[in-house]
Amino acid sequence: MDTSTFLAQIFGLVYTVIGIGIFLDSIRFRQLLTDIQHANAVTLYFSGVTSLVVGFSIVTFHNIWTPDWRAALTLIGWIALVKGVLMLIKPDILLKNASFWQNKLMLVGTIVLLVGLFLGYHGFAG
Repeated sequence: MDTSTFLAQIFGLVYTVIGIGIFLDSIRFRQLLTDIQHANAVTLYFSGVTSLVVGFSIVTFHNIWTPDWRAALTLIGWIALVKGVLMLIKPDILLKNASFWQNKLMLVGTIVLLVGLFLGYHGFAG
């Protein structure tokens, strides 16, 4: 199994489950965004480190910008990398946008689910 397929399976599964979860229990996900806005420094720090490690790993092992589905994985890696850097250096930049995403939760759920199904298709059936 190549790296692209493996990453598509992981992110396809995770994003699909999260997308379905948003639709089935939006109250919990709204609360999650509220909790993130008021998280303590330790939680924010470890969230940043996790995003940085995941993003760096993807960018290092899968920096593919071909005009096909694999570029979506690379984009996810770069977004995670930038998010990790921001969470460690200036978390307020990301936290101030949490309420925006909270108000658009059904749109976010739709996008996350579609990305998950797209990646899942390429990871498991493609």
